[in-house]
Amino acid sequence: MRRPVASILSLALLGVGLAATPAQAATTLPVAGVTASSHDGNVPANAIDGDLNTRWSAEGDGSWIRFDLGASTTVGSIAIAWHQGDTRVQTFAVQVSADAATWNTVVSQRTSSGSTLQLETYGFTDRTARYVRVLGYGNTYNDWNSITEARVYGADGSGGTCAVPADVLDLTNWKITLPIGASESPTEIKQPTLDSYQISPWFVTADSCRAVQFRAPVNGVTTSGSSYPRSELREMTSNGTANAAWSSTSGTHTLTVDLAFTRLPATKPHVVGAQIHDGSDDVTVFRLEGTNLYVTNGDTTHHKLVTSGYQLGTRIQVKFVVGGGQVRAYYNGVLQTTLSRSFSGAYFKAGAYTQANCTNSSPCSSDNYGQTLIYGLSVTHS
Repeated sequence: MRRPVASILSLALLGVGLAATPAQAATTLPVAGVTASSHDGNVPANAIDGDLNTRWSAEGDGSWIRFDLGASTTVGSIAIAWHQGDTRVQTFAVQVSADAATWNTVVSQRTSSGSTLQLETYGFTDRTARYVRVLGYGNTYNDWNSITEARVYGADGSGGTCAVPADVLDLTNWKITLPIGASESPTEIKQPTLDSYQISPWFVTADSCRAVQFRAPVNGVTTSGSSYPRSELREMTSNGTANAAWSSTSGTHTLTVDLAFTRLPATKPHVVGAQIHDGSDDVTVFRLEGTNLYVTNGDTTHHKLVTSGYQLGTRIQVKFVVGGGQVRAYYNGVLQTTLSRSFSGAYFKAGAYTQANCTNSSPCSSDNYGQTLIYGLSVTHS
């Protein structure tokens, strides 16, 4: 199996703003020209004028600014300073191209730190390209995308080397259920295929090889037992060849997930990021509804309010510890609630389980989705 390059981080590293820093050897590449999908009078050239008091601005999901390097070269990272970046969290992606026609995503949708007006550097695996494009998806205040300054760096910039999610997370004892496939029969990928599998945008590496992106649109395929779509891992055993099934009254079972919710569906902005399932139904989950993060207890969806101020893109650590007929739920290392539950046939799940569909969320489109980034995933049984 592949060795993952990411692992559970200490709580000291959790939170928004884990942007990379370019390596010392990285060279700032000259920009021959800059253009954009649109602007409001704050023109694209402002993003490369060396002045943090000017900016490029455009409104709308998917608005972009494109930097022409003049000729093909090796690109390793990009640094961006965001307008009002010390108070707003921007969602964005980065793509590169040789011809400005065919684009490759090198930084999947991620978020800025929300804590600085200075340049933040986002690294990726070195690529040969002439054009670099930043796509904006709005911020935590409005749907505007505004960059005060940007720099493109050459080879030896930051960024890991990863090809598939199994390079980032240890997926030995997992399978994934995807929001694609036949009606009520979504695609499932098991080991050993999972070890070399990815499918964009539902299950791909993200954040410069530090995370795996899970995305489930409201119009996605669902299982016969649920009306909601998912891009979600299901715990397995025996190197992924058999379903995990354990009991809350025998042994101790622990799931730890380092994740960020990065997108919620419209109208019904609900997504599950981690859960325990028994032989017939979910036992408890971490469920985000807007800015409210809950731990559920069976059908009691609002059993415990963990926080009422969650901001998309914030990295958190959630954990379930099961044993002695009890489930203990932790948030960033702090015990939130203890459930007295006796169940069997149990297994852990993690990813993006969107709690909305085309009957209660509009538009009915693959552009309307729930999404998480998982940076670390650990299961222990003793």
